[in-house]
Amino acid sequence: MFTSFRLDRKGIGEILKSDRMLDAINETAVNVAANARGRLPSKAVVTFRPNITDRQRASVTVTKGDQSTRAALISAARAAGLEVHENPPAH
Repeated sequence: MFTSFRLDRKGIGEILKSDRMLDAINETAVNVAANARGRLPSKAVVTFRPNITDRQRASVTVTKGDQSTRAALISAARAAGLEVHENPPAH
């Protein structure tokens, strides 16, 4: 049983900035992009872009899509195993 707990912020930061995390995030984003391409019309342009800020991250965007673009991108993200909140969670 825990009697005390201290969050290791430095350790978490190192994990979030690690090459392993970069690989995992990029692989997931590439999967989302591939899933989205399969769900969208051929005129839609799906782009994957890795970003590094204070942690590893990536984005998948769709241009030249129609109204179904948002739903297809959400479905593609869910198919890749991501939890998607269509409305930001309340704090």
